[in-house]
Amino acid sequence: MISAKWRAAIGAVVWIGFALLTVPSLHHGAWAVAAVLLSALVIAPLALELTEEAPRGGKWPARLASWVRVGQLPAALLLAVAGWMTPGPEAALVALPWVVFCGVVAALGWSRMRAGGWRRPMESLCGDVSLMYLGVGGAWLFADRAGYRPLNFDPAIVTLTAVHFHYAGLLLPMLAGRVLKVYWMSRFASRAAVGVILGVPAVAVGITTTQLGWGPAIEGAAGWGLALAGMMVAILHVRLATEAGQPWLVRGLFFVAGAALFYGMLLAGLYATRAFFAPLPWLDLTWMRALHGTANALGFGLCGVLAWRGRGK
Repeated sequence: MISAKWRAAIGAVVWIGFALLTVPSLHHGAWAVAAVLLSALVIAPLALELTEEAPRGGKWPARLASWVRVGQLPAALLLAVAGWMTPGPEAALVALPWVVFCGVVAALGWSRMRAGGWRRPMESLCGDVSLMYLGVGGAWLFADRAGYRPLNFDPAIVTLTAVHFHYAGLLLPMLAGRVLKVYWMSRFASRAAVGVILGVPAVAVGITTTQLGWGPAIEGAAGWGLALAGMMVAILHVRLATEAGQPWLVRGLFFVAGAALFYGMLLAGLYATRAFFAPLPWLDLTWMRALHGTANALGFGLCGVLAWRGRGK
């Protein structure tokens, strides 16, 4: 079986080629597709290995974990092909293995949580929930590649929702849990973890209520709730960067991840309350894709996962 490092290395080569050939600028819609592919091809194999633990609850969780390790790279490579194609039935069919993979990951998270119960440590629950959120990301990605518009959402919103659950869904709770494992006595860290777990789906609900014509209040409250929880996680990553005992490269990666997450979450909060408070009137969906999306994908996502792998379990 190919190791996670080699799968990520192969994925990185494919992703660089895809980005160079399809993304004219960070403002272009193709950048959102490239961001999803960065998660699928490079970040996911490294991040999922961070969540591995001794099987419990019978053979089923161990079997699911094995399927995840085997299926990640083939499914991600097919997703890259689907990303190249025009949205429609053919692209959806090619993307289907990744959608199934996300479902298997979600089932693994559910099986772990069910086996351990709510008595599992909060840092472990964060990992379980992050795996389940990836299943939601897979469903929205299938809609994006199929050209389907749930609730008549703009196609860009469908794509960015898939991005949201591949980063804020998969990585933010996972890394919040790892921070909590380090600062296990910190109320600040535990509140950040709870805020992230609740905030990720709350933002999706808020955007949906706005689309249904219920007004922007729920979206604004949920957006700032997740933004504040994310900024707390960011502060703790910067704190890790200041602690001695780790190689300078690891500390640098922690700092970049924390700074990028803080910046991205601040933008997310401002965008969520644009109907009430808009100090940056130019901050539209195109700029959010370029600034918030890039900060989360390259700054927090990639650097954060590399930092935690460098630090070790």
